[in-house]
Amino acid sequence: MKADLYLELPANPDLPVRLARVRNHQLETITPPELKPGARLKTVAFAPALAAPRFSVSLPARSESEARKAALFAIEDDLAQPVEDVALTLGPRTPAGMPRDVYVVDRALLKSWLALIQSLGLDQVQIIPESSLITPDTRIHDFGARLVLSGPDRTIGADADLPEDVFRALISSAGLENVPTTRGDALTTLARLHEDRPGVSLDGPGGEPARSASSRGYRAWFTAAALAFAVAALWIAGVWLETRNLQAAATAQEDNARRVFTILFAGAPEPADLGAEVRRLSQRAEAAPAGGFLPLASAVYAAISGSDTIQLARLSWSSSDQALNAKLHFANRADESSFHTRLQTAGLVSETVEASDTLSGVDASITVRVQP
Repeated sequence: MKADLYLELPANPDLPVRLARVRNHQLETITPPELKPGARLKTVAFAPALAAPRFSVSLPARSESEARKAALFAIEDDLAQPVEDVALTLGPRTPAGMPRDVYVVDRALLKSWLALIQSLGLDQVQIIPESSLITPDTRIHDFGARLVLSGPDRTIGADADLPEDVFRALISSAGLENVPTTRGDALTTLARLHEDRPGVSLDGPGGEPARSASSRGYRAWFTAAALAFAVAALWIAGVWLETRNLQAAATAQEDNARRVFTILFAGAPEPADLGAEVRRLSQRAEAAPAGGFLPLASAVYAAISGSDTIQLARLSWSSSDQALNAKLHFANRADESSFHTRLQTAGLVSETVEASDTLSGVDASITVRVQP
């Protein structure tokens, strides 16, 4: 759909959201306080491709329910977390025997996006994964912190901080060697792509359309208010009801804002001045190293590239611990120590969980996470 407002959702819930509204057929970047309370804006929120990737799988199932189960089974080995922790959206149906697109997103991250949308007081919001936006020609979109590699049949995301050899391997596997790179604003580019060829709207955590709770609450309140005013016999009764509803709405907005604060800044004490504390913590979060599988994996690859004698055997992600587990082979203990030093210099915490000496060096299991 053509929207009045576009959002660029963060891959990390601790980072701020970007907003742009349509004015005189142009996109104008705004801040959350510039949104008019109660404005019913058609809104499209773009989910980054790194956080909501697309898979193409064969689904012989007859019903949508069976297709969802088959899709989870088909992509289980490709996920960096348990299938129970992801929300799945099926792409458009395809002819028999043809692969079907499947989109996945971390369930907790999706809930944080919905809470964020609700805190902005927005209605009629579609969450569109970047990975569902395709282009007639093949190109790489450089959005600064991330890259979106798009073409007629696939769109994938990449972290701009990936080591050069890893990025080239990704480009090669996607068949995107020697394609042009376009640098531009993410919201402007994504809005244009979505208008040209609309993307797929994500389902909610339970398989329902991903619509914010404020949307459902607004409709329920509107229906109740319409009935109340229809049967009101006295003007004073109507004024009293309206005043009470406004007071309840103000209280609910305050409660919702504080719930969103606890989601976005888990562990922080609830402040008296919520707005000032959110700005302070957001600025601190922007300066901190990014967590998640891809940023930590990128840091490990960068640390490995500093030595010719380190060999990576396996990487795995622990969703519960928010940590990356790496199995590596070092030439000696000094090599292992240098590896830890390079990670710590990057602002990360690394710990050797298990290590054993072998004839050729040291085999070690190391856990990497961001500073608490």
